[in-house]
Formats: sequence, structure tokens, C-alpha cells
Amino acid sequence: MSPKMHCIMMINLWILVNLISFAAASATTSPEANLMPSTKEHSGPGKIDETTSPQTQPRKSEPADWLAHATTSYSMWRQANLYEAIREGKEACRLAPDNATVLMNLALMLQATDDCDGALACFEKAGRLDSDHYLPVLGTARCWIIKGEEAKAINILKEMNSKKNGSFDWYYAAGQTCLKIKQNDLAENLIKSALSAATTPAQRANARNSLFLIELRGKKFEQAKVLYKKVFAEFPPNDAEIYVRAAAEFLKANDTARGKELLSCAIKNLKTKQDSKAFHLLGRIFQDLAREASAKERKKLWLALAGEAYTQAIDLAPKLPDYFLARADVLMQEGKLGEMIADLKTVRDMSKADALPSFILDNFIDESSSKTISLKSTKIVKAKLSIEGLSCDCHLSKYLGTMRNINGVACVSASGRKVFLGELIYAPSIISSEELVAKTQADFFKALPPKKSAEPLCVKVLEEEPLASLSDVFKHVCETRYGPVLSFQESLVDYYNRFNDIQPTLPTSKSI
Repeated sequence: MSPKMHCIMMINLWILVNLISFAAASATTSPEANLMPSTKEHSGPGKIDETTSPQTQPRKSEPADWLAHATTSYSMWRQANLYEAIREGKEACRLAPDNATVLMNLALMLQATDDCDGALACFEKAGRLDSDHYLPVLGTARCWIIKGEEAKAINILKEMNSKKNGSFDWYYAAGQTCLKIKQNDLAENLIKSALSAATTPAQRANARNSLFLIELRGKKFEQAKVLYKKVFAEFPPNDAEIYVRAAAEFLKANDTARGKELLSCAIKNLKTKQDSKAFHLLGRIFQDLAREASAKERKKLWLALAGEAYTQAIDLAPKLPDYFLARADVLMQEGKLGEMIADLKTVRDMSKADALPSFILDNFIDESSSKTISLKSTKIVKAKLSIEGLSCDCHLSKYLGTMRNINGVACVSASGRKVFLGELIYAPSIISSEELVAKTQADFFKALPPKKSAEPLCVKVLEEEPLASLSDVFKHVCETRYGPVLSFQESLVDYYNRFNDIQPTLPTSKSI
């Protein structure tokens, strides 16, 4: 064979070998390629596009890589894509069943979606793997709380309290949980342990803030006074309840400077829509202090602080009419009637079922001169209304619609279950008590749909509590709708069905 032919044969052989190798490689990789998620599948709101962040995607070609799934789960959680986060978290747990960090992350995600049974299983297994970590124990207690079995949770929290040489996080997190279910004595013991275990200024400050709230709730004012200055000077809290309780319990009519400091601190540290309730309550407290103040300058200062608090509430929750109504009261007392009228019109436009703004604008405001009509000759009184047999809120709304058409009458509070209970305010110079009863009777039955009856209708006039000024009208409305300030505090923050102070952590290769 000639050298030339030999060369040609060797080249052909080389090409054939490479073709076979390429085919084999293609056959090997193609099934795995089919498992890879497409870019299209992962695009859209709340999902990661693998073309922009491939490092966060699970490497499906390496099925044993738990870290990729765990990292993707965390990323999906941060994007509020809970379904994907839980799915990837479960896969990470399947691949790394003895990894406590991965189990705890999945448990927190399941707990946030009210899958408490799934969360319990993960927390309990994580606790067996890492008995020194507080989160599995605490998570188990919180799951029982969400399930409505507080007794089981309290037993677990008591065991956490008895732990020797626990960390700050161990005691503090357990104490916060006790606070949320109003186990104040147990919370106090845990937070004191946390304070003893604290190693940083921030930890000590957080513990003191919690102790301050516990003392206020328990009416232990002498102990609370010791903590007052430290709490607001060193590490101002972001717990809305602390500000409201401190204002209600400590501020007196001559404490305008302290009131200003408290409000400024609240504005800097309370930033959520939920916190708007706290500013509404602070405004009510400041208004009460304005009524108590004897000096005109102090009255003015308290009213200015109240107006500022209500404005902050409006900024945080601009669609809630009650905050505009509260500010309108302050503006009226300050003599800023043009601004008051604007707020009343805002409330009227926002809440069609609320008769009070129209009642005031139509009967007690002269818009042409921006003045309030004198109430010296017009006594405003309260009346209580009750209707048996009204079972549907839709009928209530129809009835309120007719109430707005009764000159000189406004319904300021109502409930519409099986019994309608409401309060009216009216001016006797405009409509007499007899006329009120007769007209409400007639208009109520007109408002009801055919074949619907609800009797009897009773209107009781409370002559013994006259309202002598427009400010008294506003004050009565606040007390009727919201009750006393101190009792309303309990609804400040809804802690009882949701725990979101502990979040999943970004896993690493060093995760336990």
C-alpha cells in the first residue's frame, strides 16, 4: 500500500471515530437537556429568568445538588413566589434529609402558608438534628398557637424559659412569642434572661424595649419609669404599641415637650400602613390632653401635635376616611375652617354610607363665609336606635341611605346583624323627637325590600347628654366608633395569626 493511500485511510478512520464519539455524547446529554427548565417557563412576575440569574437555578443535570435547590427556594421566597419556594425547598430536603438549616427554612415557609402540620414535622426533625438551636423549638410552639392550641405552646415556652445558659436569641424570641399571646409574666422572665445573656448594645436595647412594654401592660408604672428615658433615647423602638401606651400612661397636660419628642420619635420609626392606627390613637390622646390643659398655649400645642399625628396617619393610609374626620375636628378647633371643610368633603366623597360629614356641612357650616353656625341656640342631642329582626347588612346600607335624607339627623354608629343598633345625633330645632321617630319609621320601611319586615323600631332620646358644640359632636363620634383609647389599643397590631419576625436564611455549603 502506498504511503498516500495509507494516509487517506488514517484520516477517514479518525473522522469515523470522532463521528461515533459525537453521536454517543449527544445521546448521553439529550435526556438531561430536556430536564432543564426553559427561560419561558421561569419568566413573569415573581419568577427568576434563568438567562439573567443562572446561579440561582437548580442544576437539574446534577440531581444530588441540594444547595442549588435550597438557594433557589430562598430566592423564590424573597420574590414572594411561595409555591415555587416550597416546591424547591421540599426537593432540597429530599436530597439533604439531615440538613437542619434546609428543614428550618422549609418549616418557616410552610408556617407562613398556614400548613402547620407540615411545618411541625420539619421543625421537630430539625430539632432532633440540632438540639441547641432555638428556632425548631420556638417554631413548634408557634405552630400550636396558630392551630389554636395555646396550652401546648405555653408548655414548650415554659421549657424554653427553664433552659440553662441559653443564648440571647433563645430567650428573646421566646419572650416575644409570649408577648404576642399575652403571657406577660412568662414573657417578663424570658426577656430578663435575654437581657442577662445580651452581648451587644442593640441586644440590650431590644430587651429593655420589650421589658418596658411588659411593665406598661402590667400597670407596673414605677418599673416602667426607670426604663422610659433609656428606651426612647438609646434605641427607639419600632413597636407601635409602645408609643401609644407610653403616651397614654405617662403624658400629662403640662408635658408638651415630652409629647413632641414622643411623636417625633414615632414618625422616625413607624413607617407601615398598620402603624397608621398608632398615629390615630396618639392624635386622640393629644386631643384629650388639650381638653385637660388650662393654659391656652398648651391647648394650642397639643392640638398642633394631634393634627400632626393625624396627618401622619393619613400619609400612611390615605384611603381611610376616619383619619380625615379626626383631623377635621382639630382644624375646626384651631379655627382653620377652610381646611376643615376640605377634609369633611374628602370623607363625604370617600365614604358614601357615612352621614356625619353631610350632616355637619349641611347644618352647621356656612361655606360662603367659611364659618361655623353658632350652636348656642341649637342643642344637639344623642339618640339610640334599635331594630329587631334586621338580619342582613345590605338592608342596613339601604336604611343609612334614607338617613342621609332626613334633615338634621346623622347616624354615627351602627351594627347590622340580627339586631340593628345605632346612634343618631340630631338638632331638636330642626326636627323634633316625635318627628324623628315617625320619619325614621316611615323611611326605614320604605328602604326595606318587599316581603321583608323588621319590627319594632325604637328610638330612645338621650336628653341627659346634650352636645353643646360641634367639637362635642366629633368627640362623641370618636367615643362611639372606637371606644376609650386604652381599650382600643388592644387592636393596634394583629400578632395572633401570623409570625413573620423570623425569616428563612440563605443556605451555604457550610449549612448544618
